[in-house]
Order: sequence, then C-alpha cells, then structure tokens
Amino acid sequence: MAEPTIEQLQTLRDELRAEIREAHGVLKDLRSEIRTARELVPLLTDELFTTEVKKQVDALGAATEQAMDNVSEGILKKFDALADMLMGEDRQSRRKGQPSIPDLFKARATLDEADRE
Repeated sequence: MAEPTIEQLQTLRDELRAEIREAHGVLKDLRSEIRTARELVPLLTDELFTTEVKKQVDALGAATEQAMDNVSEGILKKFDALADMLMGEDRQSRRKGQPSIPDLFKARATLDEADRE
C-alpha cells in the first residue's frame, strides 16, 4: 500500500475540518434544545402537578360532602326521635310500657295540684 500524497492528506484534512465544523454546529443546536427543554420541564411538571392536586382536592371535597350529608342525616334522625319522645309519639317507649314524657308532665302536674289542696 502506497503512502497518501500531500494533496490527498490536505483534502482529507479539509474534509475532517468541515465535518468537525458541522459537528460543532450540531452540538450547539443540541445544547440550545437542551436549554429549551430544561425551561419547559418545570412548566409542564407544574401544570401536571396542579392538575393532579385539583383532581385530588375535588375527590376529597366530594368525599367530605358525602360524609357531611351522612352525618347530617344521622343527626336529623336523632332530633326526630327526640321530638317524637317529647311529643309522646315514641313508639319504642310505648311498646315497653313506659309512659310518654307529656303523660309524665301531666301526672306531675296532677300531683302538684293535689299537694296544693
């Protein structure tokens, strides 16, 4: 194999320099794209984070509202039971043979009236 001539070496050198310049240009473009990506990533993650937080807060709000409705319903049932008891409409006490609260008040009033006489 013969050694390359000076002209061939100069041509090869020029080709290599052109390829190096092209590689430097590609590297510069790549660095620019990386910089742009680094600027966009926080924006995208913030948006995704905000979306996920909103979704979770909405789910928590719905669960809280349902729990509040359940508790309110239970409280209203207890108040209704207490009202029935105070009005003498408590079926459970009647079944057990216990006098109603209005009947107790009437009996007490009758006793107080008898004591005054």
